[in-house]
Formats: sequence, structure tokens, C-alpha cells
Amino acid sequence: MNTTQRALPDTAFQLDKLDQLIRQIAERSEKFDRELDAQPQALPCAKHGPKMRILDREASRQAAKPAYTCAACVQDQRVKRSLGRVEEAGIPTDVRHATLDNFHTDRPGVKKEHGFQPPTAFLEAARQFAEGRMRNLFLAGTPGIGKGHLAAALSRQEILKGRSVRWVECARLFAACHRAYSADGMEAVIARYTAPALLVLDELCLRDLPSDGEEILFAILDHRHKNARRTLLLGNKPAQETRAWIGDRISDRLRSGGVTFCYGEWQSARGTDWDGSGF
Repeated sequence: MNTTQRALPDTAFQLDKLDQLIRQIAERSEKFDRELDAQPQALPCAKHGPKMRILDREASRQAAKPAYTCAACVQDQRVKRSLGRVEEAGIPTDVRHATLDNFHTDRPGVKKEHGFQPPTAFLEAARQFAEGRMRNLFLAGTPGIGKGHLAAALSRQEILKGRSVRWVECARLFAACHRAYSADGMEAVIARYTAPALLVLDELCLRDLPSDGEEILFAILDHRHKNARRTLLLGNKPAQETRAWIGDRISDRLRSGGVTFCYGEWQSARGTDWDGSGF
């Protein structure tokens, strides 16, 4: 008898054992399903009321015992985690309510000079950024037109997708870097703003750049460019003045990664019904 002939009975035996094991697993599964059928299909939730904790069959199988899930509790936990990440990201409290859907485009006093764009163009650019059609978005204009609203809405979307976000004003960024010089902690500070999937740089062009400001911004944006990370920039100057403020090297990095620039002027929404912050 050759080796192949001896192996055939062994193979048949192993297949028979496997078939028996599969049948046993199926029988145990059917028995467990019958046990679940005999359990209450819903139980009260101490927080959300009667019949809110539903028998979760998948969780029950994983736990090997009846397990109940309250969808409202799960949603509460999801919101709580999201709010924690929003706070950790540094999103300003006055725009944490923001979504793309509650950004109002019917604003009074929209200026139509050459190079100025209306609220609808800002919203469309934000939607395209949300869809990943550009890596960088620069929203600029007079105070209160909704730049921060759109940036917060986009930041919240990223957080809900499980991505990291960091929001910082330029003045605060420069101050953190200057403190780090004396403590030899510059590398850690730069890493804090190069690592997040989305960085929101706020209040560009608001004040004159410090002597090392362009170098700091270039170090961060160059690193982000090379690692294909996304950046939202918020400022208050038209394109020509913005380019002069940030410099040619930074402008080149933003363009290389793909950037859309929007500048607009219309009546501020702060303190009006359009604000939506609840203040």
C-alpha cells in the first residue's frame, strides 16, 4: 500500500470529525436561539423608560448570555464622546452647534465687488472640502460672516468619522512656539499641529507676523503637505493681502496640495437670528 492509499482513510476520518463538529455547533446555536426566544424581548431602561432595552442577539451570542441594548443610551454615549473630542480639539464654544445645514446663505449686505464671493460660494466650497475634493480650504472675510461656523461644521464631521482635529489661533500658536524655545520643546509643539488629520488655523492676517512667524507656519504646513494632511485656514484679508502676509513658500505649499480661497463681505450674523449659538 502506497502513501497516498494510506492517507485516504485518514482524510475521510478527519472530514467526518469536522462534519460532526459543525453539526454540534449548529445544534448549540439553535438551542441558544430558542433560549433567547424565551427571554423578554424588551426591558425597561432606568433612564429612557419602558421597553427601551432591546434584546441584542449578536451581543448575546458574543457574551453567551442574554444581553440588552438601549439605542438611546448608545446614542447618548456617542454624543458624549463626540462632545469630548470637540472640546479636546479646541473648537470654540460659540460655534459648536454648527453644521453645514444650519449655515444660512440668505444674508443681507452681500458685496459683489470683483473677487468677492457670496455665502452660497462659501457653503459650496465647504461641501466640496467635506467630500475630499480639495486638501486645503482658505475662508476669508469680515468678522461674523460665518467662516468659523463652516470650519466648525467641517471639524465636527471629521470628529464624527473618528479623525483627529486641532483648532488654534495664530497668535496662540506663535506664543506656544516661543515658550517652547526656552524649554527645548519646539519639536513637541510642532508635532501637536502637524499630527492631526485636520488642522484649523484661525485669525490669519489679524496681526503682523512675528519675526519667526513665517518659518513656524512653513514648518507646520510643509510637514502637513508632505504627509497629505488637510488644513482649514481662516483670515480676514482678500487674496492679494493674504498672499503677502503668508509669503510665497507657504502659498506654494497650499497650491501644491490643492487649495480653494474664498473671500466675502456681508452683514455679520453675530447676535442675530442667523447666529444660532443660543446666546
